[in-house]
Amino acid sequence: MTTTMVHDNQRRNSIITSLVATVLAASLLLFLFASNNTSQLSSFTTLRNNNNSIEAEAEPNNHYRRQLQQDLRDPRTVAPRLPQSLQVPSETAMFAIQQQQQLAPLEEDPPATFSFRVDPKEKNCIDPKEVEGMANALKELYEKHGVRAFPRNGFLLGIIRHGGFLPNEKVPDADLGIISTDVDRMTVAEGTWVRNEIIKFGEYKLVRYPVEEDWVSWKGRDPRTGEQYPFFRVRINRRPFFSGRAQSVYPYGHDSGKFFFPRLNLARYNHESHTREMLRYNDEGANYRLLDTDELLSQDNNEDGLQIGTVFDSTFECMVLKQFYFTTIYVPCDYEEILEAFYGKSWNHVENRGGGGKGNRPAMKLSDKEHQKSLQGGPKPLCA
Repeated sequence: MTTTMVHDNQRRNSIITSLVATVLAASLLLFLFASNNTSQLSSFTTLRNNNNSIEAEAEPNNHYRRQLQQDLRDPRTVAPRLPQSLQVPSETAMFAIQQQQQLAPLEEDPPATFSFRVDPKEKNCIDPKEVEGMANALKELYEKHGVRAFPRNGFLLGIIRHGGFLPNEKVPDADLGIISTDVDRMTVAEGTWVRNEIIKFGEYKLVRYPVEEDWVSWKGRDPRTGEQYPFFRVRINRRPFFSGRAQSVYPYGHDSGKFFFPRLNLARYNHESHTREMLRYNDEGANYRLLDTDELLSQDNNEDGLQIGTVFDSTFECMVLKQFYFTTIYVPCDYEEILEAFYGKSWNHVENRGGGGKGNRPAMKLSDKEHQKSLQGGPKPLCA
């Protein structure tokens, strides 16, 4: 009996010793990994405010900058590539993009990249995981399924002019457009499951929503036929990484190869300010039109109840990657023409959005000094 107890104690001690050794080894590995990641991240995230201009205290992580510049050279290059598991990377991996990828030598004149701030104290700052989740989901949606969903309106303007969300928006809104015929095509695509307004394919679920009837300047009728469109808005779900709404961009019946986006004005909310903006933008080269008659909107033909939309001289057949904070996102190749159709030839000049783009105060251009200060400040800050 005594011998058995001794052997039991020896086995127990041996097991405990092995467990302790394993825990110590794992702790050491975790410490080394964390130390390495911290050193990689610190050169990127330390920021300062110097004479009202925002700049990095140290040169941003060289790999991050070189990778982003490489991604922006080729319109067809996709990076960072979506992980096979589509899991949102850790905070460190997110900022040190694709650390293991072999980089080609930089060209003598690499593409410029935007600077941006990290400020968790900023009201309505941007969650980095939402940035990456959206960018990756829209890339996969386009590359694997040919569905074009992309930034529009102020979201597109913020990406092209600032590299992220507009800095002067009180509550940033990821305005997305989606080509309506791409959604139609997915209803009959091989491997697609359709029931009522729900379309499922791959890891995606699209939910179509009918036309709403409370808009002053949009009744949901096809300008070619007068028939009601079957849907107006689509919710894109790629859980758990992204869920967002995209408004339909429709083919323009008066001119094959063009598309239009309806102007959404609400009575007693933003109709008055939006109307003044549309007329001013048209004077500056925008393309807001009466959709049923194909007339350019003017003071003479502006009436409540008419269908109004922005008409784009674009087929949307080409998409290009642009910087979106630390990653890239697809936008239409004709983004300058599209922004001009929305905001006129002076689209690159920063405006005060007048109540954050809502309400009855129209947008007004900033002074040249304020314009430059806004450009130097970068996009809406990230939270972490």
